[in-house]
Amino acid sequence: MQAISLLGEMDRPRRNNHTGFSSVLRLSRTPFPSLTSYIVISFCISLIALANIVSVFKSQPEIKSLLQEEILNSSLTSTYDPKDLEYLSSLTVVQAVQYIKGNSPLIWVSINTYFAVLALIAKFVTKLTFKELTRQEEIVVRHGFLSFLMFSIVFLSVVAGAHQSHRILPWLVWFGIIGFMTVLHDIAYQRFKFVSTSAGSSGGRLSWLCFSLFALSVFLIMLVIRFHDQINISHMLFLLVDATLSLLRSLHGLLRCLSSSERFARSPDAVRHFNYWLDLSVTLATDTIQLFNYIHLMFMSPLGFNITCFFFFYHIKNAYNSIVNTLTRHHKHNQIFLHIQSTYPNEVAEDRDLCIVCWEKLGLSRRLPCGHQFHDWCLMWWLAQDGSCPTCRRAVSAPPPMNQPPPPSPGSTTTFRFGGGFGFLRLPSFSIEFSTGSTALNPFLRRQTQHDDSQLTGMANQVNEMFPQIPVETIIEDLRVTGSTQATIENILEGRVGFMAGIMGNDDDEHPWRVNGGAGDNDDLLFDDDDDSSGEDAASSSDSAFTPSPPQRSASGDPTGSSTAEEDLTPYQIAKREMIALHRRRYIESEKGRDLRERGYQ
Repeated sequence: MQAISLLGEMDRPRRNNHTGFSSVLRLSRTPFPSLTSYIVISFCISLIALANIVSVFKSQPEIKSLLQEEILNSSLTSTYDPKDLEYLSSLTVVQAVQYIKGNSPLIWVSINTYFAVLALIAKFVTKLTFKELTRQEEIVVRHGFLSFLMFSIVFLSVVAGAHQSHRILPWLVWFGIIGFMTVLHDIAYQRFKFVSTSAGSSGGRLSWLCFSLFALSVFLIMLVIRFHDQINISHMLFLLVDATLSLLRSLHGLLRCLSSSERFARSPDAVRHFNYWLDLSVTLATDTIQLFNYIHLMFMSPLGFNITCFFFFYHIKNAYNSIVNTLTRHHKHNQIFLHIQSTYPNEVAEDRDLCIVCWEKLGLSRRLPCGHQFHDWCLMWWLAQDGSCPTCRRAVSAPPPMNQPPPPSPGSTTTFRFGGGFGFLRLPSFSIEFSTGSTALNPFLRRQTQHDDSQLTGMANQVNEMFPQIPVETIIEDLRVTGSTQATIENILEGRVGFMAGIMGNDDDEHPWRVNGGAGDNDDLLFDDDDDSSGEDAASSSDSAFTPSPPQRSASGDPTGSSTAEEDLTPYQIAKREMIALHRRRYIESEKGRDLRERGYQ
């Protein structure tokens, strides 16, 4: 019986076995309070603190006279006249401020209330100016604010020091204003980056916001210059850097609003040219200022060389990489733009024709060999990411330097492996790989973009598991160009790899757009969905709208491979393929498919 009970206890599942790791996991799943919750909690704490101050003043009337004597004997005597100072010391509000200055918890409550007020103002201004933020804007703003918060904490640990906590309060007030402006600048930048050049109905509110931020930045610079005698030269440089960055970003937003106004709507090409050089110059200026600011923080730290130097070195590396990437991208855009001007002719489009990239009137635009027209700058931005026509996805020519893969940089790799045996101890095994490039700083200043054959094969196998109908050789060729599995997956999903290439090569077939026949079968397998749980509702709707037909055997294809692939198709997949073929035929028969009909597609 004892053995049976012991076996029963062993088979019984373990419950309520709380360990330290499970507590950490439970804490990590706890939702972080939202901005609204933070504002509400902060104001509740402020009301409690205010009620405490009122109760102290009522229960202890003699505290007012003591606070008044402290104000009269403070350093304010050198700033105000005795009569004015005596009048100020008799005010209850001034006495309450003096009481808060002598109470450390109330000081931190006041600072937290100051942050909550700034957060409330930022929330109100964002709602008034930008309405609802997109998911991308929320993510960018959250990451930018958290990065700013982390940098502020490390900065305060370096500048204020461990034994000078009284110097933290002025910096907290300063960082509150700079963080408030940084959040609004990030939202405005994202709105200018992903929205058309015409600002729309919110352009007036956005212009007023940029002008207000510009005026506040000028006021901060004047304030720093006004009190430069009372500030350390190193601290003054830090303040000027923050104010100058805010000034440049607000000026950038103000000029973008001005260029997007109706006054310059008649010359869209000049506006795009101005916006491009404005973005380039402001980006290079801000990155350069931040680079020198991080170098100043790293080498002028009062604490000497410590662990924070690695943090600043990481930011120096990021700023340097940002400058190099910006210049490289500008060189690439310049090559593409010159190639467009020398290759594709300029033609005037009809009044009703629109550019499908920016959805504005074409006017004087560039005509591609396929017959589609686009703006110079729209075509340049598109070809920088994709070497095909935005409308028909036909491959277009690119500058020769872009077609050549970059030469592999010579390097060596050294691997150190530890098996885990160390005398009578048994430690976990691990391995460390050291990669060196052409220079000693190469691993720190740039990332490795080349991959060897084993890495490419592993990455190609990962992509092939998701798209088994795409040949591995095709995936490897695209990986050599992109260097990223995510980019190759996007190319496959958007039809630039495997699918559209097969369609463009079927010009001589009798029915190139038919789903169940010819060489188009292998191409359409890209749209098959092997996951039965991902489209049950779509399957029922597709089965009701289309009558599934039995798979036809291709006359020119492989009799064994094609028949096996056809037999493995489900009725839903067959209906899906027929639906794709139906919409293709409708597109060819429409006005937009005129160029395809001219090429023989029916």
